[in-house]
Formats: sequence, C-alpha cells, structure tokens
Amino acid sequence: MNAARFLLLPVMCMAVAAHCDAAELYLEVTLNGKATGKILQFSEGARGLRSSAQNLRELDLNPAAFGISGEEFDLADAHGLSVAYDAATQVLVLQVSDALRQPLALAARATRTVAEGVASPGFLLHYDLYSQIGGSAGRTAAFTELRYFTPQGVFSSTGTATLRGLGRHFIRYNTYWQRSNPLTLESTQIGDIVSSSLGWTRALRMGGVQWRRNFALRPDLLTYPVAALAGSAVVPSSVSLFVNGVQQFAADVPSGPFVVNQVAGINGAGQATIITRDALGRSVSSSLPLYVDSRMLATGLSDYSVELGAVRRDWSTRSFNYASSPAASGSWRYGIGPNLTVEAHGEAGRGLVNGGAALLWRIGQFGVVNAAAAASGGRGDGAQGSIGYQYIAPRFSIDLQSQRASRRYADLGTGEGTPVARVSDRASINATLPLGQSVGLSWLSYQSPMQPAANVVAASYAVALRSGVYVTVSGFRDQHDRSVRGVSATLSIALGNRIAGTVGKGRQNGADNRQFSMSRAPDFGGGFGWTLQKGDIGGQDFDQAQLQYLGSGGHATLFTQRTGELRSTAANVNGSLVYMDGALSAARQVGSSFAMVATGVADLPVVHENRRIGRTDARGHLLVPNLVPYANNLISIDTSALPPDARIANTSMQVVPQQMAGVVSRFTVERYSAASVVLHGADGKPVAAGTLFRNMASGATVLAGYDGIAFVDDLAADNTLRSADGACEVRFGFKRPADGSLPVIGPLACKAVNGTP
Repeated sequence: MNAARFLLLPVMCMAVAAHCDAAELYLEVTLNGKATGKILQFSEGARGLRSSAQNLRELDLNPAAFGISGEEFDLADAHGLSVAYDAATQVLVLQVSDALRQPLALAARATRTVAEGVASPGFLLHYDLYSQIGGSAGRTAAFTELRYFTPQGVFSSTGTATLRGLGRHFIRYNTYWQRSNPLTLESTQIGDIVSSSLGWTRALRMGGVQWRRNFALRPDLLTYPVAALAGSAVVPSSVSLFVNGVQQFAADVPSGPFVVNQVAGINGAGQATIITRDALGRSVSSSLPLYVDSRMLATGLSDYSVELGAVRRDWSTRSFNYASSPAASGSWRYGIGPNLTVEAHGEAGRGLVNGGAALLWRIGQFGVVNAAAAASGGRGDGAQGSIGYQYIAPRFSIDLQSQRASRRYADLGTGEGTPVARVSDRASINATLPLGQSVGLSWLSYQSPMQPAANVVAASYAVALRSGVYVTVSGFRDQHDRSVRGVSATLSIALGNRIAGTVGKGRQNGADNRQFSMSRAPDFGGGFGWTLQKGDIGGQDFDQAQLQYLGSGGHATLFTQRTGELRSTAANVNGSLVYMDGALSAARQVGSSFAMVATGVADLPVVHENRRIGRTDARGHLLVPNLVPYANNLISIDTSALPPDARIANTSMQVVPQQMAGVVSRFTVERYSAASVVLHGADGKPVAAGTLFRNMASGATVLAGYDGIAFVDDLAADNTLRSADGACEVRFGFKRPADGSLPVIGPLACKAVNGTP
C-alpha cells in the first residue's frame, strides 16, 4: 500500500461506544477502469455506502440520469451504476454505461473570440476613374465613395460624376450612417437603405431607418443546422472526422463517450465518418449520412429586419427622388428545429398592405421543400403562392420552383411601376459523370405584364481534360419565339505562369460569332498583366488589347478596341486613399477593415499575421488592409531594421477593428541617449567591478563592470558621474551619433571633488 492510500483509512466508530454515527470514508474513485485522480467522501449506511449527488457531478455524471433526486442517496439505489468497494486498497470502483455518462463535447469548427472593436477617426476615399481618350465623343467619369468612420459609427456616401463629355453632372447613389454591434449581431442604418427580402419577396430602395440582424458581422458562425456526431472510446484514443472523404477535424479524447459538434464542410447531401484509433493502432469507424441546407436556420436562431421610410425612385438617374408617403417593411425567420424553418414578411404603404408566411422543411436526407403564401389588400387585392424542392448531392442536384400571382396581387414595388410576375417557373438538373464530365439541363418560364413571355430550355456539357484543357458546349431555345436560340462551344487552356487561352465559336439568333483570347493576370503582390482578344460577331470583326498594372497604391488599366472601322482607347484607374493620424496613404483596396501603423520611423518592415506586407513611408506610416473585423489581428514590426540606440515598448499588438473602419496601431519608437563609459581611478587603472556612481543629471545609479566599463543612459550634452562616496567625479560631453550607434567614451579619470584625494 503506497503512502497516498494510508491517508484513506476510514475513521471507524470506537468499539466501546454504545452508539456512533455512520463512519466517513475518503476513497479513491475509478470510473470504467480508469483512475479519475479524485478522492471523494462517502459514508457507511444500512444498505452499504452512501454518497452525495455532488460526488456524481465531480465525476461529470448527471444525478438525474441515475434516478437520483435528493442530495444524499445509497449507491445501491443508483440505476445503471455498478459499485465495487475494495476495503484493502480503499478504492471505489464504478462502472457505468456510455448512455449515462456526459459526453465530451468537441467542436469540429473553431469559433473566433469576438470583441466590440475599436475605430480611430479618419476618412476613406474609394475611386474608380474612367476616361475615353481621343475623339469628340470622349468621356471621363468617376465613381467615388467617401467614408468617415469614428468609434460611434460609419458615414458613407457614393456617387458618379461625369467630368467630361455630354451631360456633365453628378448622381448620388447612397448616403447613410451605420452602427453595428457584433455581440448582439445587430446593425442600425439611417439614410439610404435596401429593404429586407426573402426568396418569395422583393427588395426596394428606401430612404429611412433600418434595424436588422446582421450575421455578416460573424462570418465564422454557422447559422444553419449542422450535425452533431456521437461516438465512444474504450481507451484514450485519437478521433478523426471525415466529411465526403476529406478530413475536417482531429483531436485526442479520453475513454468514454464524446460528441463532435459543428460538423460543416458540405452543402446538400454527404457522409460523415468518425474514426477512433487507440495507442496500439486499432481503429473503429462509423459513418452517418448528412443533409445540410444553408438556407435554413439553426434551432432557436432568428433573423429579422425592419425598415421605415419612403420608397426611393429613379435611383441611378436622380440624386433625390423619394415618395411623399411613408412605407414600412419587415421580415422574420426562425429555426423551429433542425428540420423546419419558418418565415414571415409584411409591407405597408400608399394604401397598400401585404403579408405572407413561408416554411422550409427538410425531408430527412432527401432534400428540402419550400412553400410560401402571401396576400395583398387595399389598392391591390390579390394573392401569391409558391412551392419548390431542392436536392443537392456530390454527383447530382435538382432544383424545382414554381410561383403564381393573381392579376391584382401587389407589393410596394408594384406601386412604383414594376408589377409582380404572374408566372415564374424554373427547373434544373445537373449531374457529374465519370472522367471529369458534367451535364446540365434547365427550363425557365416567365410571364410579366411589362415583358414578353419567355419559355427557355437550355442544356450544357463540360469536360475537364488533362493539362488544364477544359471544353464546354451549351445551347438554348425560347419555345415562345423560335428565332431566339443559340449554341456555342468553348475550349479553354491554362498555359502556366498565369497565362490562359480561350477559343470559342457559336451561333445566336441567326448570326455566327467566333473569338480567340489570351491573357495573363498580374501577380497579387503587384506587377503587369495583359489581355489580347480577336474575333467577329455577325460578320463584323473586332480586336482588343489591354494592359494592366497592379500596385500597392492602386490598379491601372489601358485598353484599346476596334470594331469594324471604329477604334476607341480608354484608361481606368481605381484604388483608395485613407487619411488617418495626420497621414494620407494610398492602397489598391482596404477590405472590410484596416489599420494604419504609425511608428515615426521610415522604411521599417511591418508584419501582418507573420507575413511581411511592406515598409513604412517617410513619415513612418503604413496602411495594413484586409483585416478581419471584430477579431484579433496580429500586427508587428521587424526591430532588426532599427538602429542600436532605438528603444520600443512593444513590437507586436492585437488589433480589433470595427467593420468598415480603420484603427491606428501606434508603435512608439524612442532613441537612447546612451554610451559605454570607461572609468579609471586617479591611479590610471580601471575602477573595480561593482563600483557605484551616480548620474548627477538623472539621479540614476550607474554600476561599473569589468575593465571599468559602465553603461550610462539618459545622457545630456554635458554629464557628471560622481562616485557613491562622493570622493571623485567624471565629467564628459555627449552627442548622439547620426548612425544610431552606441559610442564608447573614455577612458576617463575620476577626479577628486573639491581637491579631496
């Protein structure tokens, strides 16, 4: 018996006592043959050992699963619990089935830590400038977005200005203020908005206010129902999860049950396989069919949007044209369970009300059915209904959808001159064949009061050959108008080093066409790219050449095109300008969030997530684009490029920017005023190691090392070092070297103070 078990001897009742309470025992507990490392308190009862419910909780067991309702109970009364007490070793051996144990929860998909995010005040200008060169019909126009961001939110305004050519003017598109909260996944927007819509409703541009759930704030979250796969390990093992043959997750687990949550990686039908492997290499695998539809919501999850304002008219041609009467719109979605999601939508405005409901129902592993019904009243009294079915598998998919609306059915868009389609049907089937082949067949039928009826059948075939060769053949025909038809064939070849070529030939609406093109994309890190194209359409030949340059500050394109006898040449430049921390920086794009690194040191390398992205400019600034909003982004500087006399408090930091905003990441770089001073005594020999001096200017203590060398910081133009006993002192001047080196001064003799030897 080891020393630990001597501590487990029970406290027995004295034999001479006429009566005593139940004895207390402190026992080591094993569960299913494995030591738990826990020593728990039990007591002797009339029917054997008694325990507390807290003991079960300490062992990660649920008392309710064993039929235990009180805090004290006899172990013999615990259903499904096998008990053996070894009095000699003071060990309590418990056996319990996996069904009664709390499974170990494993997350197959890691979620990132989210924070509210910060923003530094600043301005952003996105620009896209186009200019047609030469000719009387030349035109110059610019699309711009001006954005101002602060910790309180983001203000944005977009528009297009025609600077040269006919009809010089400026058209404003959208102007709004927006604030988001990643903790509640909500966004509020005031100004120009786009109303919410579902699969069976239409969106409208409005001016007003919108409050909505915004899942885009957390792209790492899975909002749709996903599987949770359970398993069990007899001994400590490694667990691997495969989805459609691709490994998605791996972890080590102790013996006992476990459950793998957040199983993702598929959309549609698939198969998940869990493989457990012990230390001896023995493995056990189990498979489970899955069906995932990203249109549905996870159980208990809701999505919503509410808008109130006025409908906007002539959005792309007039800057300020809003309806005089107010309008309201709202949508709501809720996941009732893993197989059912319900939806609701309502609209009101200009004497019209509209409302409806829908559902998405997953039929086990056999796809998802959707159905919706809506009705309108007031100026438009009618109804609309739709039903559909979708099934997606790795090698086969089918999508069916049919929608009907009565003649007087209306929504807010109807009042703006865009009536609802009376008939909208679609059907598509796609299949993947052996040897890299795929085929597709689709049908679309559409009837609207403002457009000719369409009934189009289309088919396609594609095959991927070796060495980057890809062939596609497609054709379509409108059954209402037999003259609307076409067929085409395309051969694409990847030639390596980002060069690709395409040859195509076809016939559409009675006219032949053919084309040849070759292109090379510029490197993502920057450089040149080009495109050459030649062909003819309906007997009229054309050619085009394009040259691109992608730099850190923007993207420029120059292209020329000839069609018949007419040639035109144009240039395009796009990028971004950011003003923060008193500095103006240029970038090709900034992404959802960005940071301005401020160091005060020029030509200093900056690293984002262990990848060097550039060097600071002459003022010590560098723009770091494409940060993940509301998450930690690691930014650091390479101190190897700093001079020896540089001092910096920290070389890296975690930046958590807000969405659509930037943040200043400041690295304060200071310079030492320091030198190594060689101190000698009056005898001309180095002072002894450990001799103390005092810097009379800063008050700091200076320690002399071997050979009388002392490192002195906080130096001024004139400096005095006095010995600790005040007997002697050293005076010297200092000037910081231009190259940032730390000079060696001396040797200097410590001279007596006031004539004291």
